Amino acid sequence: MKFEEVAALLSRGRIVDLSKQVNPGGAEGPLDTGKRKYEIEQFTFPPGELMHNITMESHISTHVEAPSHFVPVRYAKAAKDVSEVALEHFFGMAAFVDCKKLPLRAAVGREHLEKFDIRDNDIVLFGNCIHEGTDRCHLVKSAAEYLLEKKVKMMGIDDTVFPEDPDLPKTLENYLCHDLMLSNDIPIIEGLNHMDQLRKPRFLFFALPARMGGLEAFPIRAMAVEERE
Repeated sequence: MKFEEVAALLSRGRIVDLSKQVNPGGAEGPLDTGKRKYEIEQFTFPPGELMHNITMESHISTHVEAPSHFVPVRYAKAAKDVSEVALEHFFGMAAFVDCKKLPLRAAVGREHLEKFDIRDNDIVLFGNCIHEGTDRCHLVKSAAEYLLEKKVKMMGIDDTVFPEDPDLPKTLENYLCHDLMLSNDIPIIEGLNHMDQLRKPRFLFFALPARMGGLEAFPIRAMAVEERE
């Protein structure tokens, strides 16, 4: 797609905000994990402008995880933080893996992903599972392996999809999708929102964090831009 075509799509496209709103005192983590810290304290700066001090956790609301979230503790070696991940990972064409027709506790693997139009260098987003609690669908190792073969730039999920197999013990060794993605410098978005508002299986996607040195994760503003019919 040429630059002029991208600009035209952005100007006429249908924009879907895929982010959660972050509210002081009520920031969300992943589903069923309770509230996480986000507090602000207002002060004035000469000649009187309003400013804030902020106290927050890094994994709140819709956020992206960098390799330094996982690799240093799993493999005892340094990995890229949010500020060091190349910008091109955070925008591009996205493929949406709609999970609304999956059965209870479905394991999403290679055979499921092969049914979708996932192309090389895509960003791949999962969501819309209609089941709740432990009946939600989940990703398995073969899904991550397939995404690696496609050389995806980033992976994302909403709260209806487990990024790991919930039946395995919660250990670093069993967090296979996190391992395969983050160990290969592929960021992971958690907490996407409004996936049920998407109308297209492919769209332009943007999800850039602030350039936060030293942080393994940070909130993002995620959006899809679909071609209008």
